[in-house]
Amino acid sequence: MEGRRVWVPVGGEPRLGTVVERTYAPKTGAELLAVELDDPVDDTENVVVNPQVDDVLFENEL
Repeated sequence: MEGRRVWVPVGGEPRLGTVVERTYAPKTGAELLAVELDDPVDDTENVVVNPQVDDVLFENEL
């Protein structure tokens, strides 16, 4: 999963980034992806998203 290109929502806008880590929430077991953004928004360089809940689109799925 690491290294995959992905579009993620940041401040309501889609932003392109790279998955740098895949982990799971301790209590629920939900998959979480740490994404490093290509172009930081304000002071946000990395975001954590839940692909089951957040609007996440992998670049190869376009």
